[in-house]
Amino acid sequence: MAESTPKKQHTVEYIAIAALVLIAVIMGIARFKKGDTDDEVFSRKEFNKQWAEVEILEAGVPKKEKEVTYAGNPDKIPFKSPFDEVEEDGASEEQVTLPAMTFQGMVWKSSRPQAIINNKVYDVNDIVNVDTGVTGGEIKVKDVTKDGIHLIYKKKEFIVRPK
Repeated sequence: MAESTPKKQHTVEYIAIAALVLIAVIMGIARFKKGDTDDEVFSRKEFNKQWAEVEILEAGVPKKEKEVTYAGNPDKIPFKSPFDEVEEDGASEEQVTLPAMTFQGMVWKSSRPQAIINNKVYDVNDIVNVDTGVTGGEIKVKDVTKDGIHLIYKKKEFIVRPK
C-alpha cells in the first residue's frame, strides 16, 4: 500500500505537467497564428510606415557621387600635420640613402618605444651618430611603431624593419 501512493502522486504530477505544457503550446499557437501581425515588441504596420519614410529619404540621395579633386600642390601632402613637417631645402632633390647600420630590434607597444641600432638602445627623438666621413651623419629616431623604425636622415624620412 505504501508503494501505490507515491506512484499515484507521481502520475498526477506528470499529468499536471503535461497539461501545463499543452496549454502553453496552445497559447503560443493562438498568439502567433498567421493572421496576427502585431505583438508587443514589433508591429508590422509601424515597420511599413517607417520603411515608407526611409524610401522617401532615399529618393533624395543622388545615385552617383560627385568626384572630389585636389587642386593643391601635388608635392605637399594635404592631410599631414604641420607639426610633423621637416623643413626642406634644395638639397632634398638629391638621392639620400641611409648609411650602413645594423637594426637588431625594436619595442613599440610600450610607454617608451625603443629601437636597437648598432648594439645600442635608442628612444624616440634620440640621435644616432653614424661615422660616414661626411658632416650631417646624424640620424633622428622619429618613431617606433609596429610598421618599423621611423628615421629622419638629411631631412628625408625612412622606415626600416629589423630582420
